Amino acid sequence: MVTIYQLRNDKEHIAKVQRATLNTEKFGVQQTHGLFGSPEWWSKIDSGELPIHRLRGTITKVYMGSMNDWPEFAMRADTGEDSSWSRYADSKELAESYTVGHRIELDYVIQHFKPKSWSGDSENKVVIKIRVGSTAP
Repeated sequence: MVTIYQLRNDKEHIAKVQRATLNTEKFGVQQTHGLFGSPEWWSKIDSGELPIHRLRGTITKVYMGSMNDWPEFAMRADTGEDSSWSRYADSKELAESYTVGHRIELDYVIQHFKPKSWSGDSENKVVIKIRVGSTAP
């Protein structure tokens, strides 16, 4: 498996979420474990207080979502669960790793949006790491 994305390296994404969290009620996430992407937040992940969830499976579709302007992929987890995720990557070259039939592992934590946000106090699965491997056996 090759690690193609690590949230820790995505300073731009972290900065955007922090700005939204600190400057508006309609966007951003609750600061239940510290400010998103801050050293305090990462320490809660490292200690297990903010638990990491892992999905393992196979990429089933690679496509443009939203209004045909957002890169996404679908996967079927080894448990049989189907889900869709944003195609994050640390570089353009690594972004090419999203290939139907390839194995994928995705680590995420659960945060909640702010209560007055556009989606209310709903669950938000925040991807912190993605690894892609060769084709499924």
